[in-house]
Amino acid sequence: MNKIKKENLVQQDCKPFLSLLGAAARPLYRGMNEQHDHVTVLDVRRDRQPKNMPRTIHAAADSWFSEKFGVRYRGAGLFCTGDRAQAAEHGYVYKIFPIGGFQFCWSPKVRDLFEWAKREGRLQLPPAQFVAALDSLDYREEGFSEAIASGCEVMVACRRYYVVPDS
Repeated sequence: MNKIKKENLVQQDCKPFLSLLGAAARPLYRGMNEQHDHVTVLDVRRDRQPKNMPRTIHAAADSWFSEKFGVRYRGAGLFCTGDRAQAAEHGYVYKIFPIGGFQFCWSPKVRDLFEWAKREGRLQLPPAQFVAALDSLDYREEGFSEAIASGCEVMVACRRYYVVPDS
């Protein structure tokens, strides 16, 4: 399928995302290990395992997000950012376009939850104590343009999404 047709699919399939994004907003980026040379549709993993965070902390945080927002953002979400340089730290950079309906969550205090936990000395805490600290981080499911502009970690929950190489 040629590039124009695929771009039309993004316009057609990602209307909820594009309408929330607005005309003047910055892109949402994701760094990935896999390289895709063209617009590609990917499925969101439902069993995401952490790269660096201890598994017990990851599981406790995932449960906290599920209880608070009804979404397992840590284990079944996409980690994105409005900061291209931050995305590049995690691999090849792509613009992300959730297909159909989606939800998002972010904190204006957290650029990267693992980095925050490491900096604050919280990775060695028992899971219950780690989770108690999450309440103070002001996680929210609103302010999408603000989330992207902040350069903070934006967790996106959807089933499928387009990756568009950022060339």
